[in-house]
Amino acid sequence: MTRQQQPEGVSRRSFLRFAGLTVAAAAATGGGAAILKQFEKKPVIDAVGRFPESSPPTTAPYTTAAPIVSDIIPTLPAAAAGDDLFAQLAASQAEVMQLRASNDQLLRDLAALQTAEGDTRTSRDSLALELDDARNRLGVLGGLVALYQQLDDADVGGILEDGLGAVGEKIGELVGGAPALASGLDMGQLALGQVEAHIPLLDSGRSWLEVQAAKMGGFYGEVETRLQRAVDQVADFLAMLAAWFESLRKWLPFGAGEKAADVMSALTNLLAETPVTLTGLDANLAQPLDVWLQRIDGEPALTRLLRPMHDEVIARARTTVDQAHTVAAVYESNLAAPARAALGNRQTLRQQIADYRAQNQI
Repeated sequence: MTRQQQPEGVSRRSFLRFAGLTVAAAAATGGGAAILKQFEKKPVIDAVGRFPESSPPTTAPYTTAAPIVSDIIPTLPAAAAGDDLFAQLAASQAEVMQLRASNDQLLRDLAALQTAEGDTRTSRDSLALELDDARNRLGVLGGLVALYQQLDDADVGGILEDGLGAVGEKIGELVGGAPALASGLDMGQLALGQVEAHIPLLDSGRSWLEVQAAKMGGFYGEVETRLQRAVDQVADFLAMLAAWFESLRKWLPFGAGEKAADVMSALTNLLAETPVTLTGLDANLAQPLDVWLQRIDGEPALTRLLRPMHDEVIARARTTVDQAHTVAAVYESNLAAPARAALGNRQTLRQQIADYRAQNQI
């Protein structure tokens, strides 16, 4: 027979619908299996499950050639198994829907993985840039460490320590000589006080000398005037005095004239030295005293000379002595002691650095 009638219970419409659903299920199953095979590396047929094989027909087999859909689905069972076949078809359709949902989820997971891969690539590039920057900074820090090493090799600490020792020694010598300087200032101030105390006496003696010199000069002039009157001539003072003594001798008795001549000779010598004495007193005593005792703004010049020495020189020298002690104390407390402590800490740190390098083989 070229064509046979289908068994009872199966209409042509049901057959075509069954065949179309079966083809759609097979296509969906193939697509889902391909996706699952790409990501899970497992056979799709195991996840989906095999179609159940139909039981052998209870009636005689078809005598005609198999239809076209016979390559896709198994041979239809008998009419009595139609309900089971529709149940299996519904189950397959449900599995197809589940596979579609799984397919959509896999596509979403794939997109998420691609996004994560892009983020990972971006993070990797960012980390590579940070690594390059860190390497550059390490190079810069290495150069800075080398400069610090050169700075440490300069041994400024030794120079500073030697300088502190030298300066401290000189300050000690300055302070050590301060007591002798203070004692000398005391003696100088005492001597200046004594000189200042004698200035009024010197001024009084200068005034007396001036008065007495004027008196002696007046007396000598009066004697000279009276001799001129006595001898009735104007000549040298000594010549007039000798002529006057000679005129007196002839009136003296014998023997008395010789004694009178000796006295007159001594008086002549005295009167002859009077002008020389007056001139010497003025040149050698009065004029030098005038240099120191002359009045300037109402006070002796020597007083004006001694006052700056007393008020400025000695007073400032005492201040300098006190400042020397202050400098020594400040030097020790604010410079020498902290510098020594810093140098000790620096030496400790240098030893720690050396131990750290030796420990880490740097």
